[in-house]
Amino acid sequence: MKMNILKWSLLFLIITGSAQLTAQVVQCRVTLSADRLLPEDQAILAEIPRQLTDYINNYTWANEHPDIVIQSSLNIVIETVTRRDAGRIYRGQFLVNSKSGENYLNKATEFPYQTGQSFEHQDALFIPLLGLVDYYINMIIAGELDSYILKGGNLYYDKARNIADNYLVSNSSLGWRGRLDDAVLITDGDHAFLRDAKFYFYEGLFYVEYRNDYQKAPEYCNKVVELLGQVYRLRPNSSALKRFLDAHYQEFCKLFEYDSDPANLERMTDIDNRHRETYEECGL
Repeated sequence: MKMNILKWSLLFLIITGSAQLTAQVVQCRVTLSADRLLPEDQAILAEIPRQLTDYINNYTWANEHPDIVIQSSLNIVIETVTRRDAGRIYRGQFLVNSKSGENYLNKATEFPYQTGQSFEHQDALFIPLLGLVDYYINMIIAGELDSYILKGGNLYYDKARNIADNYLVSNSSLGWRGRLDDAVLITDGDHAFLRDAKFYFYEGLFYVEYRNDYQKAPEYCNKVVELLGQVYRLRPNSSALKRFLDAHYQEFCKLFEYDSDPANLERMTDIDNRHRETYEECGL
């Protein structure tokens, strides 16, 4: 199984340089804003960031790679609240980000919550807020592992898809069709090229930034452009492709640093015309 040299090299430096490293897989910064709500509701929601931070950061999500620490953030924006059956249903947005660009914005989320509600990892229970968190954390883990290991995220994309399947037929199904579609999309045959491109993208950066290798770096550059071109040919309007390019387009100048073939930059302007100016500046 081929592993990403850049990320594993950095991981080795982290491990050998710090005796305090724990086996936590995800370190997430959680924030919540509810400026539109009444002070009473804001007070009820005030404990959620602390509860979710503990829920995410004090749990081992992936036993296979316990020393890979994934930095991420979760911002919950609550916009409305409704009373239902003597309880409160909160609606708003989830914004999830990771260091390698696993960035998601979901504008259709809802969950019930009450003061004192406990957060525990129990697969048999349907708790809408925790279902959202579990889904997105697994999507982030999957995407991050793909950057370390070719198709390394398979298990976690499967977990995310199963969560979405289960909630789609629950009493809290709002937005779950789109989440299921996202998990299915990234794991279909067309997007295998995108997942491989992510791995080779980091390999290429390693040979530019850490090895200064004028021979290897262009090889990986060609590979990345070729794979992205395959995705673009098959699925030019892919949301997953757009997410990858939005997260990394500014790094392509570094990837192309030792590439003397202008055709790759020209190809990138076709694949990602929205960032044409950035790619054109790389060639100056």
